[in-house]
Amino acid sequence: MNTIDVLNSGINVNGHVLDFPMSYKEIEEVLGEARIVEDEDMQTSYYYDELGLAFDGSPEYLSNLKRKKAYKDKDHNIVGVTLYVTGESVYDFKDTKCEKNYAGNLTVLGEKIDKDKTWKSILGYGCQPLLNSKEKKYIQVLTNIVTEDDEPFYDGDTLAKDIIISFEPERPRSKVDYSIVMPDEECLVFDTFNFKLAVINELMYNQDVLKPYFDIYDYMAFKKGKWNLETDKNVKAAVNYFKELPIPVSLADFVTEINMDGADEIYMNIAPEWDGRDDRFDFNTLTEAELKQFKNLKKMLIFGNDKDAEKLRKICEPLGITAEPIATVG
Repeated sequence: MNTIDVLNSGINVNGHVLDFPMSYKEIEEVLGEARIVEDEDMQTSYYYDELGLAFDGSPEYLSNLKRKKAYKDKDHNIVGVTLYVTGESVYDFKDTKCEKNYAGNLTVLGEKIDKDKTWKSILGYGCQPLLNSKEKKYIQVLTNIVTEDDEPFYDGDTLAKDIIISFEPERPRSKVDYSIVMPDEECLVFDTFNFKLAVINELMYNQDVLKPYFDIYDYMAFKKGKWNLETDKNVKAAVNYFKELPIPVSLADFVTEINMDGADEIYMNIAPEWDGRDDRFDFNTLTEAELKQFKNLKKMLIFGNDKDAEKLRKICEPLGITAEPIATVG
């Protein structure tokens, strides 16, 4: 008989712990190969027909994971599991379901779901018990029981209702002070703002040597702002922060390469929903003065095309720096 136990941030499936958010590779290592179905809304379902359960993931879930500070990488986008117990269609918008029913037990933190301890939800009943009653801290995995009646959830130790399990991470509180403080030492001077952004991405997000680590959601809380972050437009407050941010000269030696990418964290913190398809962060010219500050910089992969790169080469090559557009790399 199958056994699944819902944990604080994952599930235990037949003795194997899988933490959210999951990647298909992690699930495959435990459960083997799945039957994979993709729909037109970019959601992918991974069906384990013999077990009667399916995992659900989508690139669209990543923005919420980033907002909740639960993001790992683009492959870890699986945040839900469905147990097809009754053989009925759980979702109206899905054309597929498991070929066999889930047969086994389900517990939450080692205990059966008790109707007296659950709260009503749209799907029927939801279970999200407290981890710490003093602080009212709940586990981060929500268990929804799909039912419209008051019949028992179990037949003995065997689950009797369809279940939808979803990862609902709690965003940790930030204690970061984002006040701009000028360092005691000399700071780098930039004539090209988009070049400064590329340098910040390398030092702050790739190498973690420029502090503090800027997170637009933490910054909004720090400033007590109410900006719209569900947007592909630049958040003015974030742009202004990076314009004002001083970078000590001593950090210039850490910059050996600039590898621009549309998924770079700095751009996601300036325009959270940006798709990388416009040229707002491009640059095709730099001043010799700002480049000379980076004596260890040898290579730049930039947004743009060959024409943009050619303009940069005229400035970069005399300083021993190569410049190539991302589109032609590889």
